Amino acid sequence: MSAAMEAVLAYKQMPADVIRPIMQLIDWLLWCVLLFCMAWMILAAGRLWYAFRDDLAANDATHGVVMSLLGAIMASSASGIALALLPS
Repeated sequence: MSAAMEAVLAYKQMPADVIRPIMQLIDWLLWCVLLFCMAWMILAAGRLWYAFRDDLAANDATHGVVMSLLGAIMASSASGIALALLPS
């Protein structure tokens, strides 16, 4: 049983030359996603302002604001989890 445990736990860690570009790619992807979410938030807020100005009761502008916030939260959480799983 001990040999089976050692076989499961025995793995090679990736070298720093491999991890560094992966972490940099994750950082760049996070910046791109957050930039997209920020642009979407600005557009959705403008649509929301326009809808409230015209007194339209039924609009989907609030949906864009909420989805932009959820997308930013999910991207930040996913990159944090990925960076935590990669050995440093």
